[in-house]
Amino acid sequence: MRKVLSALAPAFVLGVILSLTFFIPEKSELQFSSMSMELPLRFDLSGWYGIRKQESPEERLTLAPDTLFSKADYRLLYSNEWNKETPDVHVSLVFSGNDMNQSIHRPELCLPGQGHLRLQATDTNLTLNNGKEVKFTRLTSFRRNESLPDKKLHYVHYYTFVGKGNIRHSHMQRTICDILDRTLKGKVQRWAYCQIGTYWSPQLGTTQEDADRLIQKLICQLLPEIINWEEIEN
Repeated sequence: MRKVLSALAPAFVLGVILSLTFFIPEKSELQFSSMSMELPLRFDLSGWYGIRKQESPEERLTLAPDTLFSKADYRLLYSNEWNKETPDVHVSLVFSGNDMNQSIHRPELCLPGQGHLRLQATDTNLTLNNGKEVKFTRLTSFRRNESLPDKKLHYVHYYTFVGKGNIRHSHMQRTICDILDRTLKGKVQRWAYCQIGTYWSPQLGTTQEDADRLIQKLICQLLPEIINWEEIEN
Protein backbone atom coordinates (compact mmCIF):
# COMPACT_ATOMS: atom_id res chain seq x y z
CA MET A 1 0.00 0.00 0.00
CA ARG A 2 2.82 2.37 0.91
CA LYS A 3 4.48 1.78 -2.46
CA VAL A 4 1.23 2.54 -4.27
CA LEU A 5 0.79 5.80 -2.35
CA SER A 6 4.40 6.80 -3.05
CA ALA A 7 3.91 6.16 -6.75
CA LEU A 8 0.70 8.22 -6.85
CA ALA A 9 2.01 11.12 -4.75
CA PRO A 10 3.67 13.11 -7.60
CA ALA A 11 0.55 12.85 -9.75
CA PHE A 12 -1.64 13.93 -6.82
CA VAL A 13 0.56 16.97 -6.05
CA LEU A 14 0.59 17.99 -9.71
CA GLY A 15 -3.18 17.56 -9.90
CA VAL A 16 -3.67 19.83 -6.89
CA ILE A 17 -1.39 22.48 -8.41
CA LEU A 18 -3.11 22.33 -11.79
CA SER A 19 -6.53 22.53 -10.15
CA LEU A 20 -5.54 25.95 -8.88
CA THR A 21 -5.84 27.21 -12.46
CA PHE A 22 -9.60 27.54 -11.81
CA PHE A 23 -8.76 30.43 -9.48
CA ILE A 24 -6.49 32.24 -11.93
CA PRO A 25 -7.85 35.71 -12.67
CA GLU A 26 -9.04 35.94 -16.26
CA LYS A 27 -7.78 39.47 -16.74
CA SER A 28 -4.72 40.89 -15.03
CA GLU A 29 -2.13 43.39 -16.09
CA LEU A 30 0.92 41.63 -17.45
CA GLN A 31 4.16 42.24 -15.59
CA PHE A 32 6.99 42.31 -18.11
CA SER A 33 9.84 39.83 -17.80
CA SER A 34 13.03 40.86 -16.05
CA MET A 35 14.73 40.14 -19.38
CA SER A 36 14.96 43.03 -21.83
CA MET A 37 13.90 42.73 -25.47
CA GLU A 38 16.79 45.01 -26.47
CA LEU A 39 19.55 42.71 -27.66
CA PRO A 40 22.89 44.49 -28.20
CA LEU A 41 23.61 44.68 -31.94
CA ARG A 42 26.56 45.42 -34.21
CA PHE A 43 29.58 46.00 -31.94
CA ASP A 44 27.60 46.84 -28.78
CA LEU A 45 28.60 43.58 -27.04
CA SER A 46 32.37 43.46 -26.54
CA GLY A 47 34.03 40.85 -28.75
CA TRP A 48 30.85 40.05 -30.72
CA TYR A 49 29.07 41.36 -33.79
CA GLY A 50 25.27 41.08 -33.59
CA ILE A 51 22.73 41.26 -36.41
CA ARG A 52 18.98 41.54 -35.84
CA LYS A 53 16.92 38.63 -37.21
CA GLN A 54 13.19 38.57 -37.92
CA GLU A 55 10.89 35.90 -36.57
CA SER A 56 9.55 33.51 -39.19
CA PRO A 57 6.02 33.77 -40.62
CA GLU A 58 5.34 30.32 -39.17
CA GLU A 59 6.20 31.52 -35.65
CA ARG A 60 4.00 34.58 -36.05
CA LEU A 61 1.03 32.54 -37.28
CA THR A 62 1.43 29.67 -34.81
CA LEU A 63 1.81 31.65 -31.59
CA ALA A 64 -0.68 33.99 -29.90
CA PRO A 65 -1.03 37.51 -31.39
CA ASP A 66 0.36 39.17 -28.24
CA THR A 67 3.58 37.12 -28.37
CA LEU A 68 6.71 39.31 -28.73
CA PHE A 69 9.99 38.35 -30.39
CA SER A 70 13.60 39.50 -30.25
CA LYS A 71 16.21 37.58 -32.25
CA ALA A 72 19.80 38.09 -33.34
CA ASP A 73 22.79 36.21 -34.72
CA TYR A 74 26.18 36.80 -33.09
CA ARG A 75 29.63 36.26 -34.55
CA LEU A 76 32.70 36.06 -32.33
CA LEU A 77 35.39 38.58 -33.30
CA TYR A 78 39.05 39.16 -32.55
CA SER A 79 39.70 35.82 -30.84
CA ASN A 80 41.94 32.83 -31.45
CA GLU A 81 38.72 30.78 -31.32
CA TRP A 82 37.49 32.44 -34.52
CA ASN A 83 38.08 31.32 -38.08
CA LYS A 84 36.07 31.70 -41.28
CA GLU A 85 34.24 28.43 -40.59
CA THR A 86 33.14 29.45 -37.07
CA PRO A 87 29.31 29.48 -37.13
CA ASP A 88 27.14 32.27 -35.79
CA VAL A 89 25.43 31.82 -32.43
CA HIS A 90 21.68 32.37 -32.66
CA VAL A 91 19.79 34.08 -29.82
CA SER A 92 16.00 33.81 -29.71
CA LEU A 93 13.87 35.56 -27.10
CA VAL A 94 10.14 34.83 -27.18
CA PHE A 95 7.93 36.75 -24.74
CA SER A 96 4.60 35.22 -23.75
CA GLY A 97 1.28 37.00 -23.75
CA ASN A 98 -1.54 36.64 -21.24
CA ASP A 99 -1.94 32.94 -22.07
CA MET A 100 1.59 31.60 -21.78
CA ASN A 101 0.58 28.18 -23.16
CA GLN A 102 -0.26 29.81 -26.50
CA SER A 103 3.00 31.76 -26.65
CA ILE A 104 5.93 29.69 -25.43
CA HIS A 105 6.64 26.04 -24.86
CA ARG A 106 9.59 23.71 -24.48
CA PRO A 107 11.51 23.28 -27.73
CA GLU A 108 11.41 19.49 -27.47
CA LEU A 109 7.85 19.79 -28.81
CA CYS A 110 8.55 21.90 -31.90
CA LEU A 111 12.09 20.97 -32.97
CA PRO A 112 11.13 17.49 -34.26
CA GLY A 113 8.72 19.22 -36.65
CA GLN A 114 11.69 21.23 -37.96
CA GLY A 115 13.62 18.06 -38.75
CA HIS A 116 15.63 17.71 -35.55
CA LEU A 117 16.31 14.12 -34.54
CA ARG A 118 17.57 12.33 -31.42
CA LEU A 119 16.95 15.18 -28.98
CA GLN A 120 18.78 14.78 -25.67
CA ALA A 121 18.33 17.18 -22.74
CA THR A 122 20.55 17.68 -19.68
CA ASP A 123 20.80 20.34 -16.95
CA THR A 124 23.74 22.76 -17.00
CA ASN A 125 24.81 25.43 -14.52
CA LEU A 126 26.72 28.46 -15.80
CA THR A 127 28.39 31.26 -13.85
CA LEU A 128 27.95 34.53 -15.72
CA ASN A 129 30.50 37.31 -15.99
CA ASN A 130 28.70 39.18 -13.21
CA GLY A 131 29.08 36.21 -10.85
CA LYS A 132 25.43 35.14 -11.02
CA GLU A 133 24.73 31.43 -11.48
CA VAL A 134 21.98 30.39 -13.89
CA LYS A 135 20.71 26.89 -14.66
CA PHE A 136 19.90 25.96 -18.27
CA THR A 137 18.50 22.99 -20.10
CA ARG A 138 21.13 21.92 -22.65
CA LEU A 139 19.63 20.30 -25.73
CA THR A 140 21.48 18.41 -28.48
CA SER A 141 20.10 17.13 -31.78
CA PHE A 142 20.95 16.72 -35.45
CA ARG A 143 19.27 17.34 -38.80
CA ARG A 144 19.78 15.57 -42.10
CA ASN A 145 22.04 17.52 -44.45
CA GLU A 146 22.75 15.90 -47.81
CA SER A 147 25.63 18.29 -48.57
CA LEU A 148 27.79 16.80 -45.80
CA PRO A 149 29.63 13.45 -46.11
CA ASP A 150 27.94 11.98 -43.03
CA LYS A 151 24.66 13.74 -43.97
CA LYS A 152 24.29 15.21 -40.46
CA LEU A 153 24.45 18.75 -39.09
CA HIS A 154 24.63 18.73 -35.29
CA TYR A 155 23.05 21.33 -32.99
CA VAL A 156 23.53 22.45 -29.39
CA HIS A 157 21.03 24.75 -27.67
CA TYR A 158 20.80 26.14 -24.15
CA TYR A 159 17.48 27.46 -22.91
CA THR A 160 15.86 28.90 -19.80
CA PHE A 161 12.75 30.94 -18.89
CA VAL A 162 12.89 34.41 -17.29
CA GLY A 163 9.80 35.88 -15.67
CA LYS A 164 9.27 38.94 -13.51
CA GLY A 165 11.88 38.25 -10.84
CA ASN A 166 12.11 34.53 -11.64
CA ILE A 167 14.42 32.28 -13.65
CA ARG A 168 13.35 28.66 -14.27
CA HIS A 169 15.29 26.29 -16.51
CA SER A 170 12.51 23.77 -17.20
CA HIS A 171 9.02 24.01 -18.66
CA MET A 172 7.50 22.22 -15.65
CA GLN A 173 9.21 24.50 -13.12
CA ARG A 174 8.11 27.57 -15.06
CA THR A 175 4.51 26.32 -15.26
CA ILE A 176 4.31 25.61 -11.53
CA CYS A 177 5.91 28.97 -10.68
CA ASP A 178 3.48 30.79 -12.96
CA ILE A 179 0.41 29.05 -11.53
CA LEU A 180 1.45 29.74 -7.93
CA ASP A 181 2.23 33.39 -8.69
CA ARG A 182 -1.16 33.87 -10.38
CA THR A 183 -3.17 32.16 -7.66
CA LEU A 184 -1.30 33.24 -4.51
CA LYS A 185 0.03 36.65 -5.55
CA GLY A 186 -2.29 37.72 -8.36
CA LYS A 187 0.88 38.12 -10.43
CA VAL A 188 0.66 37.50 -14.17
CA GLN A 189 4.04 37.48 -15.86
CA ARG A 190 5.15 37.92 -19.44
CA TRP A 191 7.72 35.12 -19.42
CA ALA A 192 10.71 35.24 -21.75
CA TYR A 193 11.85 32.01 -23.33
CA CYS A 194 15.58 32.42 -23.97
CA GLN A 195 17.25 29.99 -26.39
CA ILE A 196 20.88 30.33 -27.46
CA GLY A 197 22.45 27.82 -29.82
CA THR A 198 24.64 26.95 -32.78
CA TYR A 199 25.63 24.00 -34.96
CA TRP A 200 28.75 21.93 -35.56
CA SER A 201 30.09 19.25 -37.86
CA PRO A 202 33.47 17.51 -38.26
CA GLN A 203 33.24 18.28 -41.98
CA LEU A 204 33.06 22.00 -41.13
CA GLY A 205 36.09 21.71 -38.86
CA THR A 206 34.11 22.20 -35.64
CA THR A 207 33.29 19.93 -32.71
CA GLN A 208 30.60 19.73 -30.05
CA GLU A 209 33.12 21.17 -27.58
CA ASP A 210 33.60 24.17 -29.90
CA ALA A 211 29.83 24.71 -30.00
CA ASP A 212 29.51 24.54 -26.21
CA ARG A 213 32.41 26.93 -25.73
CA LEU A 214 30.95 29.49 -28.15
CA ILE A 215 27.47 29.33 -26.62
CA GLN A 216 28.70 29.52 -23.05
CA LYS A 217 31.00 32.43 -23.87
CA LEU A 218 28.09 34.40 -25.36
CA ILE A 219 25.68 33.51 -22.56
CA CYS A 220 28.13 34.61 -19.87
CA GLN A 221 28.64 37.99 -21.57
CA LEU A 222 25.10 38.61 -22.83
CA LEU A 223 22.81 37.73 -19.92
CA PRO A 224 24.40 40.21 -17.47
CA GLU A 225 23.51 42.92 -20.02
CA ILE A 226 19.87 42.03 -20.71
CA ILE A 227 18.50 40.83 -17.34
CA ASN A 228 17.53 43.22 -14.54
CA TRP A 229 19.34 41.39 -11.78
CA GLU A 230 17.95 43.67 -9.05
CA GLU A 231 14.54 42.07 -9.66
CA ILE A 232 15.69 38.43 -9.61
CA GLU A 233 14.80 36.54 -6.46
CA ASN A 234 17.68 34.80 -4.70
